[in-house]
Amino acid sequence: MGYSLSRTDVLAACAQYGAALAIPTLNGHAIAQALASNESSLGANCGPRHEPAYDVDGSTYNSSPLQRSLVARWGGAAACSYGPWQMMFINFPPGTTPGELYTRLDLLGSAFVSFFNSYVVGTRHAVTIADVGQVWNAGHVSLSPAPSVQVYVQHLQEAYAQALTASPVSGPS
Repeated sequence: MGYSLSRTDVLAACAQYGAALAIPTLNGHAIAQALASNESSLGANCGPRHEPAYDVDGSTYNSSPLQRSLVARWGGAAACSYGPWQMMFINFPPGTTPGELYTRLDLLGSAFVSFFNSYVVGTRHAVTIADVGQVWNAGHVSLSPAPSVQVYVQHLQEAYAQALTASPVSGPS
């Protein structure tokens, strides 16, 4: 069962939570909005989106004891991404239930900021919108990303440029 969030609420969340993204080379509000545009059409399709790699016998499932325990507890719901930014269930705070991810935009937003700052910037050292797109879509930055990742990055760059011009946002462009 898919769900949606209002575009107005998602745009407000992008402004609110984007301000806390720790990537000084880019505009956080525009990043949050561009990712939400790419991932959920600004809230129209918030998932859950099943990712086979996170389910039984998938590559992430097989390599992650935490993912295996989440699937054991929550079943296929733990192998899905949720919300306007389509974050994987494993990246939400411990104790989060799948049901909360249908109704708690505050939880989705705060977890988005935490994951983005710790993983996208902290672990993968993204500094450009292309870096952000590669990490968000493929988990890492590559000198020769797969064609599907290249398309994702192109769409993200376009959405980022549109977010910068669509409304007044402050910070680096």
